This record gives sequence, C-alpha cells and structure tokens, in this order.
Amino acid sequence: MADSPTVELHRHFEAGLLPETIARLAARHGVTEARTRAGQVVEGVDPQDPASIRAYYASVAAGFGLPDGFTRFHQSFGLPLSVLRALDDLEQAACDQVAWCAAHGSLHTELRGSPFTYQEQVGGSIDEIAAALVAGVDRAWREHGASGTFILAFSRQKGLAPADAPLAARQAEPVARLAASLHRADRPVGLDLAGFPEAPWPPRLFKAALAPAREAGVPLTVHAGEQGRFPDFAGAPAALVVEAVEDLSARRIGHGTALVSSASARALVRDRGVGVECCPVSNDRMGFVPVARHPLPLLLADGLAVSLSTDDPLMFGPFTVAETFDEIARPLGLGDEAALALAVNGIETAFVSDERRATLRHRLRALAAGNDEGS
Repeated sequence: MADSPTVELHRHFEAGLLPETIARLAARHGVTEARTRAGQVVEGVDPQDPASIRAYYASVAAGFGLPDGFTRFHQSFGLPLSVLRALDDLEQAACDQVAWCAAHGSLHTELRGSPFTYQEQVGGSIDEIAAALVAGVDRAWREHGASGTFILAFSRQKGLAPADAPLAARQAEPVARLAASLHRADRPVGLDLAGFPEAPWPPRLFKAALAPAREAGVPLTVHAGEQGRFPDFAGAPAALVVEAVEDLSARRIGHGTALVSSASARALVRDRGVGVECCPVSNDRMGFVPVARHPLPLLLADGLAVSLSTDDPLMFGPFTVAETFDEIARPLGLGDEAALALAVNGIETAFVSDERRATLRHRLRALAAGNDEGS
C-alpha cells in the first residue's frame, strides 16, 4: 500500500510523536531521564536518543500480554508528556506531526488530546493549551498544505465529579465549552469522550455536560465498544455505541469493535452515517481482539463508514496508516479496493469544513487516478 493515499482520524497526539521529536524536545529542555506518568525513572532509556526510545516502546508493546502490561502502557505516556513543556512545544509538535503524516501519505490527519493532561507540564491554562494545539494544526495547512484537525479530549473517569471538586476531576463540561469556543464552521475543532473503563461511565451520563459543544455544532467522537474482549465483547457491549449515537449525537465512534455482536447497532450506525475509527493493531496489542478476528471487513461489507487509524503509534508500532494496512491486509483478506474505501470513508467522516472536504476528495481522485495509470 506504499503509494496509496490514506486518511487518519484516530491518532493520540502525544502517542503519535516520533522518537526523533521526543529526543529533540528532551535535548531542548535538558531532560536526561525517562520517567513514567507516576514519576518513576525508567532505567536504561535515554530520552535524547531516538534508538533508545524505540527500544523502550518495543518492550512496552511486547509486554502487553503480561499481568502488568496495561499499567506499563499507561505509565509509558510519561516520556512524551515530560518533554512537552511549553506552549510553543505543543504548537510546533502538532504542526510537525500533521506535516510528517502528510509527507507519508495521509491526505488528512486528526490528532486528539486532553488539555488537562498537557497542563501537568506546560502550566498554562487549558484555554492557552487548546489554542496552541489548534494553531499548530492550522500552521500545518498554511505552511505545508497538510490537512488536519485537532480534537479536544477528556477522560470519562475524570469527567463528572461534583462541582466542588478540582476542575481536573470534572473535565467534561470545561472541555466541551472550550471546544465550543474554538470551533468554527470553516475550521472545525472536535471533541472526544475517551478513557478507561467504559462500562462504569456510559455515554448517557455525559449528555448534559456536553450540551455546550452540541449547541455550538462541535463534532463529537466517542471511544465506545472498544474494551470488550473477543468473542462476546461483553465488557463493553454494542449498547454503548448505540448510546453514544442516540444520546450524544456522536458523529464517529472510536474503535467500535463490539459492533460485530449486534446487527441492529450496525444498522443504526450505518443509517445515521456515523463513522467508525478502526484501529486493529491497537485492539490486538491490548488483547481485546486478534487482528485476524477483527470486525473491520464485516463492518465494510455491511456498508458502515469505516476508516483506519494507528491510535497510539509510539506504543503499538506502525507509525502510518499505510504501514498499519500492510500489517492487517493479509490476515483480514483486504486489497486495494478496501484501502481506497477506507480513505474515502475517512474523508466523508472527517471533521472538516465543506470546502476542505471538497479539496480532499479532489486530491484523493487525482492520486487514485495516478496510481491506476501507473499500475
């Protein structure tokens, strides 16, 4: 798939940083130790050496099957977060990441992240942090012609604390209001309901908190139906996807693997034109569903608007959608027709203006025609 254009709608910003970017920022800020989210030193990792960073994350990916695999994965976010220390870092890194993805075949890339998470190191207000991230994506378009959108995220388990709790413990409404303030019809800003675990924090609980974003027309994506395990997906059933669509008016679903267990849920998603952001390598690495059993082909065959993404490439391996497709194509029986369908679906469900969507359609047609002529 090396020459095929792609679209990526589900890429976590800090987990999409290249090791070279992390090393450069570590040198800039004099970071000489890799630390976990909890602050523990990770022995044997040089944060200023891309090869050392790659080896560290290869060991994280290899350890998912161990009892502490998920904890180690979660804690490994400490390294990229530790080098994002200024508003300029956020803006430049967002710009660079979208431009790098474009240079490696992505017609459009959507990054996502929580302003509260970056606040731990940057120290600015969440408004300043969000503005810097959106500015970085805007710069990528202005300076490189690289299309992107930033999606402001919050963690479901930190979303709905009582009003007298710290703001970081009740993130849903502040992030929804922030997205509403930054969103424009000609340059959308998205909103993402993320976090672990899903079941105790179902989408319906967030309806009131997300009202400001809904009223402003902010496009919403929800991590839903991800954390149930093959074959029954009972831990995060398709009913959570249905809630996200019916109660929150989600325009896209992050992962949605549980859709394989419910024909009625698939019909709802298809009939409402809701996009499904599939991340098969991520789902496999985290032990939810093996690549060879991933429902992506079924969702495509059922007419759902499925796209393909990397999720957390720093931790999971493939840094591009093209590489991700190459990893899943044989076990899932996917060919060039599926690759094109995934890109088309990505464009049609991207959080972009009508004008940008038309531009992306034109670019895809031109590239697809060129590939056909060269084949």
